[in-house]
Amino acid sequence: MATAVAAPGPVVVVSDTTQTTGLRTSAEVLAAPAGLTLAQVQSAPWSQRFAPIGSAVIAATAGERWTRCQLQSGRAASTRWLLSVATEYVDGIDVYVLRNARPVKHYRLNSRLPHAQTHAVIARNYNVPLDLSPNEVVTLYARSPAQAYVNLGVIEQANLLQYSREADWTMGPYYGILLALLAYNLLLYVSVRDKSYLLYSLYVGFFAALQIDMTGYWQQWWPDTLSGFWLDVRQNTLLACTVFFGTLTARAFLETDRLMPRVDKVLRLTLVVAWLPLLSAFTPNPAVAVWWPVSTALWTSIVLLTAGTLALFAGYRPARYYMIGWTLLLLAVVNFYLSLVGITPRDSFWSGHGVHVASALEMILLSLGLADRINLEKKAKQRAQEEAMRALQAQQAAQGLALAAMLEKQTAQEQALRVSREKEELQLRTNHELAERAAELQRAYQDLQTSIRTSHQLQELDELKTKFFTNISHELRTPLTLIISPLEQLLSEARHRPEADTPPEYTLMLRNARRLLQLINQLLDISRLEAGQTRLAAAPVDMVQAVKTNVLAFESLAVSHDVDLRFESNVPTLEVYLDTDQFDKVLYNLLGNALKFTPAGGQVVASVEAQAGRAVLRVRDTGMGIPAEHLPLIFDRFHQVDDSRTRRHEGSGIGLALVKELIGLHHGHIRVSSTLGQGTTFVVELPLGHAHLRAEELRPAEAAPAPALLPSMASLAPVPVASAEQQAAHHIDMRPLVLVVEDNPEMRGYIHSCLAAEFRVLTAEDGEQGLERIFAAVPDLVVSDLMMPKLDGLELCQRLRKDERTSHIPVILLTAKPGDEARLTSFGLGADEYLTKPFRPEELRARMHNLIRQRQLLRQRFGREVTLQPRDISITSADEVFLQRAMAVVEEHMADSDFSVEQFADQMAMSRVQLHRKLKALTDQSTSEFVRTVRLRRAAALLQAQAGSVADVAEQVGFGNLSYFSKCFRELYQQSPSEYTATAVVES
Repeated sequence: MATAVAAPGPVVVVSDTTQTTGLRTSAEVLAAPAGLTLAQVQSAPWSQRFAPIGSAVIAATAGERWTRCQLQSGRAASTRWLLSVATEYVDGIDVYVLRNARPVKHYRLNSRLPHAQTHAVIARNYNVPLDLSPNEVVTLYARSPAQAYVNLGVIEQANLLQYSREADWTMGPYYGILLALLAYNLLLYVSVRDKSYLLYSLYVGFFAALQIDMTGYWQQWWPDTLSGFWLDVRQNTLLACTVFFGTLTARAFLETDRLMPRVDKVLRLTLVVAWLPLLSAFTPNPAVAVWWPVSTALWTSIVLLTAGTLALFAGYRPARYYMIGWTLLLLAVVNFYLSLVGITPRDSFWSGHGVHVASALEMILLSLGLADRINLEKKAKQRAQEEAMRALQAQQAAQGLALAAMLEKQTAQEQALRVSREKEELQLRTNHELAERAAELQRAYQDLQTSIRTSHQLQELDELKTKFFTNISHELRTPLTLIISPLEQLLSEARHRPEADTPPEYTLMLRNARRLLQLINQLLDISRLEAGQTRLAAAPVDMVQAVKTNVLAFESLAVSHDVDLRFESNVPTLEVYLDTDQFDKVLYNLLGNALKFTPAGGQVVASVEAQAGRAVLRVRDTGMGIPAEHLPLIFDRFHQVDDSRTRRHEGSGIGLALVKELIGLHHGHIRVSSTLGQGTTFVVELPLGHAHLRAEELRPAEAAPAPALLPSMASLAPVPVASAEQQAAHHIDMRPLVLVVEDNPEMRGYIHSCLAAEFRVLTAEDGEQGLERIFAAVPDLVVSDLMMPKLDGLELCQRLRKDERTSHIPVILLTAKPGDEARLTSFGLGADEYLTKPFRPEELRARMHNLIRQRQLLRQRFGREVTLQPRDISITSADEVFLQRAMAVVEEHMADSDFSVEQFADQMAMSRVQLHRKLKALTDQSTSEFVRTVRLRRAAALLQAQAGSVADVAEQVGFGNLSYFSKCFRELYQQSPSEYTATAVVES
C-alpha cells in the first residue's frame, strides 16, 4: 500500500489587488538536508514534516529550507498575479508551481541569471508571473538556503509597478539629499582644502553606495551576473569602507588626536575592525557569517557614540551636532542589524527605513557640525584679525565692507522670505482646489457605485430569465424526444414494409412535433441573445451560394403551395463574413414567412447583390402585405400583424425579432417595406470584409458543410433494422453490457427498448444509483442524461474518470440542453460522445458500437504486442497510471512464486472481481495472464542481457517449475528460452 502524503496547509485566496498578500502566516516550512528534489519533498516522510512558520524551528545543521503554501485566485482570469520574493543575496532560490500535485512551472531565482528572467516587471525584489485561473488551487514550493531570509507574497502586476514607483518616489529625496551633501562637501573641500570635508565626502559616497546595494537598486539599475559570494563580497566591502571612512571622519571632526589621545587609539583600532565584514563571505555557516557585519557595526556604534559623549563632556561645541546625528544613525543601524539576527521585528518600518531617515538627518547634522567647526575656526581667526586690525586705521574700512555684505545678505533673505510666502500661498490654493476636485471625484464614484449596483441587479434578472428558458427547454425537449423518435422509428419501419400502409397521421404528428421543437429553439435563441451568451463565430462564406442553397431547400415547399420561388444575383460569388448557423436561421425565417403569407400563384424572389462595400439580401413576395401602422412594430417580440382568433396563418411572433437580433450580431441592418395587396420586401445589409469584427468574433475559414435540411422540411430517413439472422448470430451472453442512467421513466423505458435488441441493458434512475450499479456490474458503456437530481451526468462522468475501477468505461451524454458550452464542458470532463435530444435511435446505436469497437481494438493490441507499454496505446491518463502501478506491483513481487491473485488485488486496493474486470477491459487478459505476461517480458529481457542461465532466470521471475516456464515462454515468443537466448547472442 502507498503511504499517504500529508496535504498542504490552508488555501490562501488572493483577491485584493491593492496590496501584497503575504504568505508567511499561512505557509509551512521544512528544514531538510541539501540535495532533496521536489518529488522527494512531496513524498513521505518529508511531506509530513512541514510545520507552520510560527512553530517551525530551523536547525543550524539544516542545509535547505522548503516553504509550501496553497493559492487560489478570487479574481477574474484576466488578473495578472505575480509572486514577489524578498531575500538577501543567495546563490539560488527555486520556486515550483504545481497543479493537481504536478509541477507546471519552475522558476530559478539567481543573481547570475539575466534580470529579465527573474523579474517579470522592473522592481527591486524577484518577481515571477503566476497563472491563476479563478477558483483553481495551485501549490507553491520554494527551496532556499536554511538560514536565508525569504519572504513570499502575491501581488497584482499593476499594484507592484505602482508600489515600485512609490518606493522610488520615497527613496528619491533620500538619495537626492545624499548626493547633494556629497557634491556640497566636495565643493567645500575644493574651496577650503580641509581634509575633514574630503573624508566626510568619501564617507557619504560609500554610505550612499551601500544603501543603493542593500535596498536592491544596484541590481535593478546595473544588473550583473555576479554570484551570491561576490555579491556578499561587494556589499561587505562597501560596509567596511563606510565604517573606515566614517571612523576617519569622526576622528577629524572631533579632533581626537588633539583633544582625546586615548580615545583616538580606540578609533585607530576601529579602523582595523572595519574590515572584519569581509570575513563573512568566507564563513560557510550563514548563521555565523551574519555576525561579522553585525559585530563590526555594534562595535563601531559603541566606540563612536562613546567618543562623541566624551567630546561633548569635554566642552567641544561641534560635538552636539555629532552626538545628535550619530545617536540617531547608530540607533537605527543597531536596530537594523538586530533585526537581521531576529532580535527585533524584521518587517517593521523602522527596520526597513530607519537607517534611511536617520542617515539623512545624520548627514545634514554632520554637515552643519562641520560648518559650525569651520565657523568657530573662522571666528577665532576673525577675532585675531580684529585684535590685530584695531591697531590699524584700515580696520574701519574692512568693517564697513563686512556691514555692506551683511545688508546685502539680509536683503537677499528678505527676498527669499517673500518668495517662500508666495509659495506657501500658492500651495494653499492648490490644496484647496485639490480638495474640491477630490470631493467631486467622491460624488462621481458614489454615482458610479449606484450605477454598478443597478447594472448587477439587471444582470441577475437576465441570468434568471436565461436559466428559466434553459430549464423550460430541457423539460420540453424530453417529452418531444419521446414523441419524435418513436414516430421516426414507426415511419422508418413502415417504409421497410411495402405491403403496410403508412398512416398519414404519423407524418402530421411528426411535422407538428418538429415545428414545436423549432419554436422552443427560437425562444432559447432569443433568451441567449438577451443574456449576451450568443457569440458570433464568423468566417468567410460565399453568400450567393449560401442563399441559393437555402432557396433550393424551400423549393419543395414552394411547389406544394403553388408559389413561384426564384433566386437572383448580379454577381457570381460574394464573400461575406458570416456565422453560417445564425445566418441559416435568418434565411429560414425570411423565406418561411414569405412562402407562408404568399397565396397560390404568387411569387417569392430572393436576391443577392453588392452595393458600396455592403452585401444586400432582398426577400420579396407578392403576398397580402403589411399595414403601415404595423411596420414600426414588425420586429418587436411576439408582435403579430393579425392577432385575432380568426387569423388564417399560424405564428408565434418571435421569428422576425430573432432575425433582427441575429443581423445586429453580424453588425448589419434590416428594414422592411410593404404595400397592402401587393407584397412585402425585407432588405438585409451586411458589411463586407472583417474590419468591423472583433478578434473574438472571427474563426478560421472551414470547408463549407453540406447544406442541412431545415426543420420543417427534414426528410424522414429510414431506420436500418437488423435481420432475424443477424440477431440470431449473436448469443445473448456475448452482447455488450450497457447501463442507461435517466431520471425520466418514460425516456428510460424508450431508450431501453431502442437498445434491447443489440445490447444487454441495465437501467438506473439517477446518478447515484447509476454509480452504484457501475461499480457492481462494470458495464462496457454508459448512456446518461445530463441533467438529473442528486448527481448529474457531468459529475457522474467526472467520478468515473477519477476512479481507477471505472476510468476505462466510455460515456455517452444525452441532453436537452443545446449549445457549445455544455458540449465542451462534457468533453472536458471525459465524455466520449454527446447527443442532443431529440436524437435518432440508429445514430445512438451506431455511436455505441463505434466506442465499444474502439475499446476492443485497444485490448487486442495490448494483448497482441508483447513489448507494448501503457504509454504506447490511446488510453486515458488514469488508465495509464493504473497499468503502470499494476506492472510495478508485479515487478516488486517478481521473484515470489507464491504471489497470488488475492495478494495482487490487495496491493491494488481492489476486490478480486474488480481487478479482473479492469484488467480484462484494458488488456483483454485475466489477472493471472497479466502477471504471467509481465514476468515473461522480464525473463526475455534478462535472457537477452545474458543475466544467467535459463533456470536462474526462471527462478528470478517467479517460476518454480522450469518446464512450465519453458512452455509459457514458447507460447508467448514462439520459441524456447534457449533458442531465444541464442538468437539474442547472434544479433548482438
